[in-house]
Amino acid sequence: MQYQAVVRKFGPAQDVVGIERAALPALRRDQVRVRLLARSINPSDIITISGAYAGRTTLPFIPGFEAFGVVDACGEDVYGLMPGRRVLPVRSAGGWQEFKDTDPSWCLRVPEVLSDFEAATSYVNPMTAWLMLHKKIGLRPGMRIAVNAAASSIGSILIGLANAAGVEPVAIVRSEESRARLSGRLEAVIVDGADGDLAAGLAGRHGLDAVLDCVGGARASILAAALKPGGHFVHYGLLSGQSIPNSFWAAHPDITFSFFHLRKWVHSEDMDHVQRAYSEVAAQIAAKVVATEVREVFPMEKIGEALRSALPFRAGGKVLLA
Repeated sequence: MQYQAVVRKFGPAQDVVGIERAALPALRRDQVRVRLLARSINPSDIITISGAYAGRTTLPFIPGFEAFGVVDACGEDVYGLMPGRRVLPVRSAGGWQEFKDTDPSWCLRVPEVLSDFEAATSYVNPMTAWLMLHKKIGLRPGMRIAVNAAASSIGSILIGLANAAGVEPVAIVRSEESRARLSGRLEAVIVDGADGDLAAGLAGRHGLDAVLDCVGGARASILAAALKPGGHFVHYGLLSGQSIPNSFWAAHPDITFSFFHLRKWVHSEDMDHVQRAYSEVAAQIAAKVVATEVREVFPMEKIGEALRSALPFRAGGKVLLA
């Protein structure tokens, strides 16, 4: 028997995620069973639970895209993995349970040097940040980039990875409290607290090579206006809850716009490529170039308390299930 967090109808996570006890099925010959030790609660989980991706999500389901564990058992046809191996099972949800049966080729190998909590936060945000910087915009020394929501978990990772490459970003935050949370080497800090603050803060800072935007809304046009011709605008989140307006596209024909979703990248790549990218990220975490603060840890059976603590998402660290 194991504990599972189960969603039987879409809606607000605090209302629709329930904890259940379930028997473990027989392990398939071609799968591994991973005993999960630590799990993150991420915005992507909450969005899926809400029903935003109902077309590709079958009810009932077990949420959780980021979970760390050790191989507990291997099917008879599995080679290359042994019980006790530290792994991150990716490419599907199902992390909010005690055991996950999965394809062994979808298990990223986790180095021994990472702690359990480092491992449990080493995938969604660090991989997204590393891929956007190195695969999307081709980060190199001397580039000028801007990062909004810079005091968030992924914002701090973007700053750390940029600094490691010799780049000092322009950091955009929403409050003085968030400014106080910033760390790393920065070209400038802009507190975007009221209408006009962002435009005023960017005045004189035009000619940016790239903008990494997880907020969306009308402010996207203000950020895009600070890009040099041919600059990159990478959109990877919607913290404002507002889509980028249609007028954006007509007003900025001279920039390179792209979305980034980790799930789409992982599903489009050979798993050997995914493992190599993850190994690069894990090395940065092991070297303390980047880190994820953990605010609170709850046992699986207290998923309701964990969600109440985690939501709404804010600066100050991750909430884990362990």
